[in-house]
Amino acid sequence: MTFRSLASALGVSTYVLVYHFGSRQQLIDAILDESVQMRRQALQGHDIASFDRATMAAWMRESFRVSLEPRHAAGIRLQFEAGALERIDPDIGQRITESHRVWTELFELWLTRQGLEASRVPATSRLMTDTLFGTQFGYLMHNDLDRTLESFELALDLLMGQLDTPRVRAFSA
Repeated sequence: MTFRSLASALGVSTYVLVYHFGSRQQLIDAILDESVQMRRQALQGHDIASFDRATMAAWMRESFRVSLEPRHAAGIRLQFEAGALERIDPDIGQRITESHRVWTELFELWLTRQGLEASRVPATSRLMTDTLFGTQFGYLMHNDLDRTLESFELALDLLMGQLDTPRVRAFSA
Protein backbone atom coordinates (compact mmCIF):
# COMPACT_ATOMS: atom_id res chain seq x y z
CA MET A 1 0.00 0.00 0.00
CA THR A 2 1.48 3.34 -1.01
CA PHE A 3 0.67 6.82 0.23
CA ARG A 4 -0.67 7.58 -3.23
CA SER A 5 -3.09 4.60 -3.31
CA LEU A 6 -4.22 5.20 0.25
CA ALA A 7 -4.74 8.92 -0.36
CA SER A 8 -6.72 8.13 -3.48
CA ALA A 9 -8.92 5.63 -1.62
CA LEU A 10 -9.53 8.19 1.14
CA GLY A 11 -10.15 11.03 -1.29
CA VAL A 12 -7.35 13.20 0.09
CA SER A 13 -4.01 14.38 -1.22
CA THR A 14 -0.77 12.59 -0.41
CA TYR A 15 0.34 15.85 1.22
CA VAL A 16 -2.35 15.43 3.88
CA LEU A 17 -1.05 11.98 4.78
CA VAL A 18 2.59 13.04 4.80
CA TYR A 19 1.74 16.12 6.88
CA HIS A 20 -0.18 14.15 9.52
CA PHE A 21 1.91 10.97 9.62
CA GLY A 22 5.33 11.84 8.25
CA SER A 23 6.17 8.47 6.81
CA ARG A 24 4.52 5.31 5.59
CA GLN A 25 5.77 3.48 8.69
CA GLN A 26 4.24 6.10 11.01
CA LEU A 27 0.95 5.76 9.14
CA ILE A 28 1.05 1.96 9.48
CA ASP A 29 1.84 2.32 13.19
CA ALA A 30 -1.13 4.64 13.70
CA ILE A 31 -3.50 2.33 11.83
CA LEU A 32 -2.31 -0.75 13.71
CA ASP A 33 -2.55 1.03 17.06
CA GLU A 34 -6.12 2.02 16.26
CA SER A 35 -7.10 -1.43 15.03
CA VAL A 36 -5.66 -3.20 18.08
CA GLN A 37 -7.60 -0.71 20.21
CA MET A 38 -10.78 -2.44 18.94
CA ARG A 39 -9.66 -5.62 20.68
CA ARG A 40 -8.79 -3.70 23.85
CA GLN A 41 -12.20 -2.01 23.90
CA ALA A 42 -13.90 -5.40 24.04
CA LEU A 43 -12.15 -5.99 27.36
CA GLN A 44 -12.81 -2.60 28.96
CA GLY A 45 -15.20 -2.57 31.87
CA HIS A 46 -15.46 -6.37 32.05
CA ASP A 47 -14.04 -8.75 34.61
CA ILE A 48 -14.08 -11.54 32.06
CA ALA A 49 -12.17 -13.97 34.24
CA SER A 50 -15.11 -13.98 36.68
CA PHE A 51 -17.78 -14.69 34.05
CA ASP A 52 -19.78 -17.87 34.32
CA ARG A 53 -20.07 -19.99 31.17
CA ALA A 54 -23.32 -18.47 29.92
CA THR A 55 -22.04 -14.92 30.45
CA MET A 56 -18.74 -15.73 28.74
CA ALA A 57 -20.50 -17.26 25.73
CA ALA A 58 -22.86 -14.27 25.46
CA TRP A 59 -19.97 -11.81 25.78
CA MET A 60 -17.88 -13.66 23.17
CA ARG A 61 -20.85 -13.76 20.80
CA GLU A 62 -21.53 -10.03 21.16
CA SER A 63 -17.85 -9.01 20.94
CA PHE A 64 -17.38 -11.16 17.87
CA ARG A 65 -20.43 -9.68 16.10
CA VAL A 66 -19.18 -6.14 16.82
CA SER A 67 -15.72 -7.03 15.50
CA LEU A 68 -17.25 -7.97 12.13
CA GLU A 69 -18.94 -4.60 11.61
CA PRO A 70 -17.83 -2.95 8.37
CA ARG A 71 -16.01 -0.18 10.27
CA HIS A 72 -13.56 -2.78 11.60
CA ALA A 73 -12.81 -4.60 8.32
CA ALA A 74 -9.74 -2.58 7.36
CA GLY A 75 -8.32 -2.90 10.87
CA ILE A 76 -8.77 -6.66 10.90
CA ARG A 77 -7.10 -6.87 7.49
CA LEU A 78 -4.12 -4.87 8.71
CA GLN A 79 -3.89 -6.97 11.88
CA PHE A 80 -3.82 -10.11 9.75
CA GLU A 81 -1.07 -8.71 7.54
CA ALA A 82 0.92 -7.29 10.45
CA GLY A 83 0.61 -10.53 12.41
CA ALA A 84 2.01 -12.44 9.46
CA LEU A 85 4.91 -9.97 9.14
CA GLU A 86 5.83 -9.54 12.81
CA ARG A 87 8.11 -12.56 12.88
CA ILE A 88 10.05 -11.49 9.78
CA ASP A 89 9.99 -7.66 9.86
CA PRO A 90 11.20 -6.12 13.13
CA ASP A 91 9.96 -2.67 12.05
CA ILE A 92 6.35 -3.83 12.33
CA GLY A 93 6.67 -4.36 16.09
CA GLN A 94 4.77 -6.92 18.14
CA ARG A 95 1.28 -5.41 18.51
CA ILE A 96 -0.64 -8.39 17.14
CA THR A 97 1.53 -10.94 18.94
CA GLU A 98 1.04 -8.99 22.17
CA SER A 99 -2.72 -8.74 21.63
CA HIS A 100 -2.86 -12.49 21.01
CA ARG A 101 -0.87 -13.12 24.21
CA VAL A 102 -3.19 -10.91 26.29
CA TRP A 103 -6.28 -12.74 25.03
CA THR A 104 -4.69 -16.16 25.52
CA GLU A 105 -3.72 -15.33 29.11
CA LEU A 106 -7.21 -14.01 29.81
CA PHE A 107 -8.75 -17.23 28.51
CA GLU A 108 -6.24 -19.27 30.55
CA LEU A 109 -7.38 -17.52 33.71
CA TRP A 110 -11.04 -18.00 32.82
CA LEU A 111 -10.59 -21.69 31.97
CA THR A 112 -8.70 -22.27 35.22
CA ARG A 113 -11.52 -20.63 37.19
CA GLN A 114 -13.97 -22.85 35.33
CA GLY A 115 -12.16 -25.89 36.69
CA LEU A 116 -10.68 -27.19 33.45
CA GLU A 117 -7.92 -29.71 34.07
CA ALA A 118 -4.68 -27.72 34.39
CA SER A 119 -2.86 -29.68 31.70
CA ARG A 120 -5.59 -28.75 29.18
CA VAL A 121 -5.71 -25.03 29.94
CA PRO A 122 -2.81 -23.81 27.73
CA ALA A 123 -3.96 -25.57 24.56
CA THR A 124 -7.64 -24.75 25.10
CA SER A 125 -6.96 -21.07 25.76
CA ARG A 126 -4.81 -20.93 22.64
CA LEU A 127 -7.61 -22.59 20.68
CA MET A 128 -10.07 -19.98 21.97
CA THR A 129 -7.82 -17.11 20.91
CA ASP A 130 -6.92 -18.66 17.56
CA THR A 131 -10.61 -19.30 16.89
CA LEU A 132 -11.54 -15.67 17.54
CA PHE A 133 -8.70 -14.19 15.51
CA GLY A 134 -8.80 -16.82 12.77
CA THR A 135 -12.54 -16.66 12.19
CA GLN A 136 -12.31 -12.89 11.86
CA PHE A 137 -9.56 -13.24 9.30
CA GLY A 138 -11.55 -15.90 7.44
CA TYR A 139 -14.45 -13.46 7.22
CA LEU A 140 -12.21 -11.05 5.35
CA MET A 141 -11.51 -13.69 2.73
CA HIS A 142 -15.07 -14.73 1.91
CA ASN A 143 -17.23 -11.85 3.27
CA ASP A 144 -20.10 -14.19 4.17
CA LEU A 145 -21.46 -12.90 7.48
CA ASP A 146 -24.04 -15.65 7.97
CA ARG A 147 -21.53 -18.47 7.38
CA THR A 148 -18.96 -16.73 9.58
CA LEU A 149 -21.42 -16.40 12.45
CA GLU A 150 -22.48 -20.01 11.96
CA SER A 151 -18.83 -21.11 12.08
CA PHE A 152 -18.23 -19.03 15.19
CA GLU A 153 -21.26 -20.58 16.92
CA LEU A 154 -19.99 -24.06 16.12
CA ALA A 155 -16.53 -23.20 17.44
CA LEU A 156 -18.00 -21.63 20.57
CA ASP A 157 -20.12 -24.73 21.23
CA LEU A 158 -17.05 -26.96 20.79
CA LEU A 159 -14.92 -24.76 23.04
CA MET A 160 -17.52 -24.61 25.80
CA GLY A 161 -17.96 -28.36 25.46
CA GLN A 162 -14.29 -28.78 26.37
CA LEU A 163 -15.19 -27.75 29.91
CA ASP A 164 -17.33 -30.87 30.38
CA THR A 165 -15.45 -33.35 28.21
CA PRO A 166 -12.85 -35.64 29.75
CA ARG A 167 -9.57 -35.59 27.93
CA VAL A 168 -9.12 -38.22 25.27
CA ARG A 169 -5.56 -38.59 24.09
CA ALA A 170 -5.42 -39.01 20.33
CA PHE A 171 -1.64 -39.13 20.16
CA SER A 172 0.77 -40.83 22.51
CA ALA A 173 3.84 -38.95 23.63
